[in-house]
Amino acid sequence: MAAFANREKKRRWSQSLSTSDMAIDKSAHQKKYVGTISVEPSVNAQRLRREQQQHQLLDGQNTGELIQQIFDELNAQHSSTGRILERNGRALFKIADYPGTETPCHLMDKMINQKDNFTLKELKNQTDEEKQLFQLINEDKIEEAEELVRSGKVRVNSLDNSGMNALDHACFRGKEALVEFLLENGSDSDNRAHSDGYTSLMFAALAGNGRICQLLLDAGANAHAQNNIGKTAAELAAFVGQHECVSIISNYISLSDVDAILHPQGADSAVIYPPELAKFIQRLTRTHAFHPVKLTFDASENAAVWRHVKKTVFTLDTLFEKQLRSKKPNEVLSLKLWVVLNTFRELTKFVDYRLKRSADGDNSGDGQPNLALQFAKKLLQDEPTHRIRYNEERFVRQTLAAFPYKQSMLWQTLGRNISNVSFGEPPSAFVLLCQTLLGARFVQTANFCRTCAVPSAKKRCKDCKTFYCSVECQRFDWVVHKKCCEAIKQRNLDQNCTATNFEELNIS
Repeated sequence: MAAFANREKKRRWSQSLSTSDMAIDKSAHQKKYVGTISVEPSVNAQRLRREQQQHQLLDGQNTGELIQQIFDELNAQHSSTGRILERNGRALFKIADYPGTETPCHLMDKMINQKDNFTLKELKNQTDEEKQLFQLINEDKIEEAEELVRSGKVRVNSLDNSGMNALDHACFRGKEALVEFLLENGSDSDNRAHSDGYTSLMFAALAGNGRICQLLLDAGANAHAQNNIGKTAAELAAFVGQHECVSIISNYISLSDVDAILHPQGADSAVIYPPELAKFIQRLTRTHAFHPVKLTFDASENAAVWRHVKKTVFTLDTLFEKQLRSKKPNEVLSLKLWVVLNTFRELTKFVDYRLKRSADGDNSGDGQPNLALQFAKKLLQDEPTHRIRYNEERFVRQTLAAFPYKQSMLWQTLGRNISNVSFGEPPSAFVLLCQTLLGARFVQTANFCRTCAVPSAKKRCKDCKTFYCSVECQRFDWVVHKKCCEAIKQRNLDQNCTATNFEELNIS
């Protein structure tokens, strides 16, 4: 009897679920589930409830406006993965296909054209033109590849059999111009479809191209993404010895972080600063080239910073304070930002002092950019008998001594290393700072520009073989360098002269 009663109870429950508990009101061509379920819901009931919540989005709204809004959001997601596009796109089509909705034809055409981009399986279904695009990239035919993309016959995010898109191939081959072109044309900078989990940033890091890493990070690439063996782009770059890429990825600060400080309330902030100011501050903070002369060059080339000096100092100070006051303190980035902040403070003090002298008639009245360059020239003063630049050494030591967080273990280690070196003797304080922040291996393999200390200098003085990153840096330093060139050449010869003179030893 008990078994019969249980079966009868289940039968009545199923009948009530299918007939009376769920009524459908089809008025106004919209589905609205007005019934309630008094017992444990089945899988079908849960599915119907989810559909009910989706269709409630249409209540009180124009369907065309809603679809246009969703479509605009999809277009704005440049870094979206295929799975995100698939989820959002399928929901959009389901709403559009629902009976009673009115979708404008021009929106439906756009949606149909985008439908092939929603799933990774469809992205791997390449056309002949898309296969040709990958072949052109592999054959280094950059101009032809760009022309094919401009024609509109290919999807820039189409995938090959391994899950790589055109941007991945360009990053792996180190094609900087093509990478920039593909990013401008909507290529996904954070593609996660690779069979082994590699991203465009990982390919660029393995290739050792720091400029491409910067472009990808600016486009929204995730620096913390891991491949199938749990390695990030920075870890892969360190494994293959690409230390410049490691420092670029590890010390990157996004434009959104800077803009959040400049405009804490977004568009409703009391003062709206020009975009050039946010880009300038990001360029100061994100780079691994933080020599005082390099920072001075950057400031002299930007007019917006001199109109908003106080806000620039406040933003740099806020970014610096956040590094050690967060749940995950970053001592490396905080020390680098302190060098940037203190350099900019001293630069503005120097410019203000010279401007006051100019107002009193003691100066020729040069503009702020020219006065900033005078600050750089003072740092670069040198003498033939000096093994390092004294003004630069004194400035870097004073900057590090003024670091406010004395409890930092990284700062204490750096201070002990500097104290073991007498003033005026190599290695300089800046070299020790680079070893602390970027690694000793990076300093050993880098070719620092003698003027601005950019680590990727390729030009050289024809006599003493000193490195310079550009002709402009060589010209800027020429007044000082021409009187020290012979002394530098002789010191280099003394260091390299290790061969034994057998004639002096009288060995027969």
